[in-house]
Amino acid sequence: MTLTLFLGHGRTEMRGGPAIFMSIYSQWPEREKYIIYEKSYIRTVKKLVSFLRNNKSNKNVSTLILENEYFTEVFLALLLKIFYRVLTIYGPAYHIPSAPVYGKGFINSLVHYIDYKIGLWFMAIVYSGIYTENSYMRNYILGLNPKQRVIVESPGIKEESIIPLGELKNYKRDIDLLYLTSMTKNKGIYDFLDAANQIQRKYNKVKIGIAGYSSPAVMDYIENFIKNNNMKNVEIYPNVNDADKYKLYSRSKIYILPSVEDGIPITFYEAWSYGVVVIAYNLETYSDVKDYFIQVEKSNVQELKDKCIEACRNYNQTFNALAEKSYNYSLNHSFSNGIENIINQIMENNKMLRRAR
Repeated sequence: MTLTLFLGHGRTEMRGGPAIFMSIYSQWPEREKYIIYEKSYIRTVKKLVSFLRNNKSNKNVSTLILENEYFTEVFLALLLKIFYRVLTIYGPAYHIPSAPVYGKGFINSLVHYIDYKIGLWFMAIVYSGIYTENSYMRNYILGLNPKQRVIVESPGIKEESIIPLGELKNYKRDIDLLYLTSMTKNKGIYDFLDAANQIQRKYNKVKIGIAGYSSPAVMDYIENFIKNNNMKNVEIYPNVNDADKYKLYSRSKIYILPSVEDGIPITFYEAWSYGVVVIAYNLETYSDVKDYFIQVEKSNVQELKDKCIEACRNYNQTFNALAEKSYNYSLNHSFSNGIENIINQIMENNKMLRRAR
C-alpha cells in the first residue's frame, strides 16, 4: 500500500503558498495521504522522524509534496529519497529573493538568499516536477535543468467571493490606500508606512487601511510609527479573517503592495475581483500580469508615493482604465480550478514516470 506525504512548515496564516499547499492536500484524490505541517521547522522534523519510526507497515510513501522552496526543506526530501527510492517529489517555486544588500539585517538576508538559491538548484535537478504561478520562474527552472517538468498555474479568486462588476462600481469606497498582506519587511510594510506618512503630510484627509498577519514586534513598530508621526485616519486590522478582508477590499480604492519578493500574489486577484486599483513594485515574477497594475520601480519609495498621489487625484480615470480589464483577468483564474489543474498535472506526470520504469 502506498501513500502521499505532504510536508512543510510556515508561521503565517493560510494565504498564498500555504493556502495552495493545503488546498492541494484537501483536494488530493488518493485516499491514502498524510500531512506534516507545523509552524516551526524543528517541529516539522520531529514529526517526520516520528512518522518514519511508526510507518513500519506496508504503507510505502510513493509521492512527496512540499510547501517551501527553502533548501532546509528540500534537504528533507533528499533524505526521504534514501528511504523510498522510487519516490516522486513535487514542490513550488514562486520567486527568488532579492540579492542581499550590506547593512542592517545583512546576515539574515544572506542566509535567506542562499537557502532559496540552493533549494531551487536541488529542486531543478532532483524533483519530479515543480509548480509555479509565473513564466519567469518557469524559465529560471528550465535554465537550471531543461528537462525538468514545470507546471505553470496561478490559482486566483475563490468563486464564492465573486461580485458582479456593475455592483462593485456602486460601492462607496472610504479607504484611499490599503495594505493587506503579511506585515513583513519583504512584503514592504516599512516602505508602505513611509509612503503613506509622506502622503498624509500633504493630504491629511487620505484614509489608510493596514491589515494582515503581524508579529507583536512589527505591530509595536507600526503603532509607534503612526503615533510618532501623528498620522490620522489609519485603521489597523491584525490577523484579519476572510469576511473582514473582503469588506476591506470593498471599501478601498487603491491596493498597495511594495513587496520586494513574490510570485503572483493572491491579493492581486482579490483586489482585482473587487474593482480595486493595484499599485506595486514591478518584480520580474509579475511579467505575466504587468498590464493589470500600476508599476513602480522596486524599493523606490518616492515613486511609490508619487504614483499613489496621482492615482488618488485621478481615481475615476484610473479606475476606468484598469478596473474592468483586471477584473476580467481575475475571473479567468479560479482558485479551485487552478488547484485542480495542478493536481491533475502531478497525477499525469506520476503515471508517465511509473510507466517509464
